[in-house]
Amino acid sequence: MEKAAETKGTRFLCLHGHFYQPPRENPWLEAVGREPSAEPDHDWNRRITKECYRPNAAARLVDDKNRVLRLRNNYEDLSFNFGPTLLHWLSANEPWVVDKLVEADRRNVERWGSGNALAQAYNHMILPLANRRDKETQIVWGIEDFRHRFGRLPEGMWLPETAVDPETLDIMAEKGLRFTILAPHQAARWRFVDRDDPWREASDGSIPTGRAYRYRCSNGKDLAIFFYDGAIARGIAFERLLEHSSKLLAAVQDAFRRSQAQEGEPWLVHAATDGESYGHHFKFGDMALAAAFQALETDQEIRAIPYSAFLERFPIRAEVEIVPNTAWSCAHGVGRWHTDCGCSTGAHPRWNQKWREPLREALNWLADRLAAHFEAALDRLVRDPWAARNDYLRVVLDREGETRPFIQRHQRRELNAEERLLLLELLEMQRAALYMFTSCGWFFDDVSGIETRIILSHACRALELLRRTGGPDLEPDFAARLEKAESNVREYGTGADVYRTWVKPQAVSACLVAASIAMEGMALKAECRVRIHSFSYLPEQQITVSEHPVPCQAWCGSVTDRRTGRREKVLLALVHFGGLDFRCSTAVPESDRDWDRLLHALKGGAEEGTSGLVRAMDEVLGEDSLSLSDILEEPRLRIARHLAQDSLAFYTEFQKRYFYANKSLLWSLRQWGIELPADVQDSIRRVLEQEVVEVFQSFLTGVGDDAVEMQADNGDFRYRMVMARLGALRDAFSSWGLLTELSQATRCLIRAMNKKMIEAATGESRHIETVLQLAAIADVLHVSPRDWWVTTNWYALAGSPGLARWARRFDPQLARLRSVDRLLHCRFLDAFHP
Repeated sequence: MEKAAETKGTRFLCLHGHFYQPPRENPWLEAVGREPSAEPDHDWNRRITKECYRPNAAARLVDDKNRVLRLRNNYEDLSFNFGPTLLHWLSANEPWVVDKLVEADRRNVERWGSGNALAQAYNHMILPLANRRDKETQIVWGIEDFRHRFGRLPEGMWLPETAVDPETLDIMAEKGLRFTILAPHQAARWRFVDRDDPWREASDGSIPTGRAYRYRCSNGKDLAIFFYDGAIARGIAFERLLEHSSKLLAAVQDAFRRSQAQEGEPWLVHAATDGESYGHHFKFGDMALAAAFQALETDQEIRAIPYSAFLERFPIRAEVEIVPNTAWSCAHGVGRWHTDCGCSTGAHPRWNQKWREPLREALNWLADRLAAHFEAALDRLVRDPWAARNDYLRVVLDREGETRPFIQRHQRRELNAEERLLLLELLEMQRAALYMFTSCGWFFDDVSGIETRIILSHACRALELLRRTGGPDLEPDFAARLEKAESNVREYGTGADVYRTWVKPQAVSACLVAASIAMEGMALKAECRVRIHSFSYLPEQQITVSEHPVPCQAWCGSVTDRRTGRREKVLLALVHFGGLDFRCSTAVPESDRDWDRLLHALKGGAEEGTSGLVRAMDEVLGEDSLSLSDILEEPRLRIARHLAQDSLAFYTEFQKRYFYANKSLLWSLRQWGIELPADVQDSIRRVLEQEVVEVFQSFLTGVGDDAVEMQADNGDFRYRMVMARLGALRDAFSSWGLLTELSQATRCLIRAMNKKMIEAATGESRHIETVLQLAAIADVLHVSPRDWWVTTNWYALAGSPGLARWARRFDPQLARLRSVDRLLHCRFLDAFHP
């Protein structure tokens, strides 16, 4: 579409979503641990992805019977930014979402010549409270992360909490950014620049929000600022505009009626909110948003447009001065992130936030000392330590490909291995130092909150790296300063207690990594893994000392931190007492003789029995030991699931034998009206469902290259036998008076349908036939595979060229394909094959 056609008219709309989560990863592992408050999900990243980030990439548009008509990628219509640390997590755990974000931005570039994605200052630091060096790194890292993921340089940048000061805007303009978005109350005064016009006061939030304003930086550069419509933003965030698309559209129309546009002036109604409003804060908010944008497609007066495209097409007519040190979420400047200003979530009205100030002071004190050590230690190794830090994100994004070129770019001379290790550990120390100031640490109500613990964990990591790189041990002094940060919950004590109780135990040592790998290897009777999160393991010795009276193994290997290259040798011995009862002792060997000494002691102890083994471990490796509950979460859960399988299989087999041994008796009791005990009914249900699963799995096993021969309509014997058996089992549930819930079978069916739908997009007949057979199985079993991914994958398949070719040849009337639409309560075929 031509640009002139795109900008016909004077009414434009832009809704911006700020999508963000704090960096929840354990700083040692670079992996997110379990967060019980997010249950039933593993952690808040996963929960909010399920409720918001993923649904907005395929939002459902439905008819009056709630049938899904089509899916809409809301990210194509929104202006958006995703926090770089969140994008890092999504790239590793939900790459499909990231692909949809990049695709949305690319389509806007194709349509407008400008993308709709914005960068963000890196880890959501409140920039007015930061020194110039940290501001610069945050902005540079935000730009580089954006370039890495979207393949272009950003035009705009979101400031965390829209917190702003003149120095931040100066740096943004220096780095080539063109615009940012602020709240209306952050404008001090404005005036038109295309005529003789006086300054107009606006600190009360009265600035007309429908145009871009030029901000003149102190360095002579300009930056455009958009001040969003406060009424719409407030309505989305707090006044339930997302209950229905009609409410959102009515608010947009009202904003145009409130317009202060000059005659013929293009006017942009725009609002900025937390992106999590669309689905997480408000269930189905993603659907309301999609329906609103769908309705706007037929509106002849209002056109959705990205900020950058609006800025490109319409010259700036006014300039502005800002109110410095302000933010969108604090009525007291930026007090929410360093004082007891009165701003809080409101969840605990009697609590205070006096802890904010000593927390900020403690972290500022630590950051200053980390900076001094960083600068002094690196001055002899690199030309400019702070330039190296600004460039370091390229290494974080691609450690294997960028580490060596990075060192070559910045070194004063050729560095040896020890110096390279020092350089990388100091840079990791600085990364942790930046993460210490992530805004969420102050935003909520108490120093014991999960977000505050997150920033303190990065402080703990920075202190560890300070010691490793030859710096002083500042942890006692740091903890003493945290004593002044008192919790509102008496039993939690102070920030120092929070640090000791919840933060320090998160630290991961080489010994813990080795113990986790060894315990997993022993329990699973498998080769040890060579990588776990940010560490790798190289086994050197592994010996089974005894199998009786208890299994005992001795290990020796090296653990390497893949971020820095630090390598540590670990000696360990472990015994398995049965079930989930393990004991592992570890030590860092002082010489090669320690291995021989350990083996000698263990062999002697084995002759004495279990107590002798334990005593030998204590004598050589020390009395401290690790149990299964102490090791890293991922291997711990793998071990627990593996060991539980035998027990669960035994229980299932017992139920099956009981049922078939007493089937005649149980059936007679039912026929005579004698109610079976609830636990017996549950056993029967489990046995029948297990048979359903086994029959279904046998069907999947038989679906291979000869799948076409199993088509239902050609009378294939095997397929008909599977369907007959499943039908008989379904009837058995009814005969026994049991509900046909089949949760396990439904999960198996959902997994199979997702897999086969993805494969079927190629257009191969055998895969499409299998999808249809799976739909028929769901119908026979009376189960509904209405899973989010199944619907999403069916939409992609329904619109694929491969399915269109297949339908023309094998199902021109779409009779068979419509069975899938009906099963999933969709009308996708109406959209793609009218």
